[in-house]
Amino acid sequence: MITDRHDRRTLIIAANLIRSVLTLGVAFVVLSQQGILPDPDAVDAGAVLGTDALLYSMVLFATLLLGFAEVLYDNSAQTFMPAIVHADRLEKPNGRLWSADLVSNIVAGPPLGALLLVAAFSVPFFVDAGTFFISAVLIALIPATKRVPKPASAGAAPPSWTTELRIGFRWLWNHELLRPMATILGLLNMLGTMSTATMVLFAQEVLETSPTEFALLSTGGAVGGAVGGWTASQIAQRIGSGPSLYPTLIDRSRRGRPLFSR
Repeated sequence: MITDRHDRRTLIIAANLIRSVLTLGVAFVVLSQQGILPDPDAVDAGAVLGTDALLYSMVLFATLLLGFAEVLYDNSAQTFMPAIVHADRLEKPNGRLWSADLVSNIVAGPPLGALLLVAAFSVPFFVDAGTFFISAVLIALIPATKRVPKPASAGAAPPSWTTELRIGFRWLWNHELLRPMATILGLLNMLGTMSTATMVLFAQEVLETSPTEFALLSTGGAVGGAVGGWTASQIAQRIGSGPSLYPTLIDRSRRGRPLFSR
């Protein structure tokens, strides 16, 4: 609803600036606590006792707001793509967008974060804040596109956001194809998040991995995702968009993830 009401390019810039400010705030809080925080070796050795309530609350609150901004950014970025790419070429740039996202977030990001963490706990936050700001600047360099206003009755006031929200949800719920697809995607995301959260604890407490070793565990899936993103358009052109989804759903079911279908 927000991306429909406002310019998507502006939303992307705003979301990244918000994430930059939030991360920078966490960085300064961590920096202020630098003298009493344990070093990475103490964390690996399990010598940390107790929790800094102020810092813990700050990180939780910032994570919540960062999650809001990330959803706003992702939705705006995906819906902004058709404004700068021809409709018949969308699969290729969309695949490359997600490949770049996987490479930066899973392949390059965690090892780099682990290396920066060795220097100081606050350093990764400062670097992360800088990357959000640079992203906002790069998006601002993209020429603005002209928005086509929604048709409205003469003299009629635009509907409230709560009305639009109800209309949009009702439309999605009554859509024969998008409703089950949205349900499937929501359930897969839920299961994926549960798996990721469990994997972190399993790697830390059972496998006893270091931050760098844990980062390496994620590279396999990221490499596969990057390859899939770069080849998705060619595969879809050869066999069709629908059949291209079948192998991925079968693969998920074989790995223990439920396969939901109508």
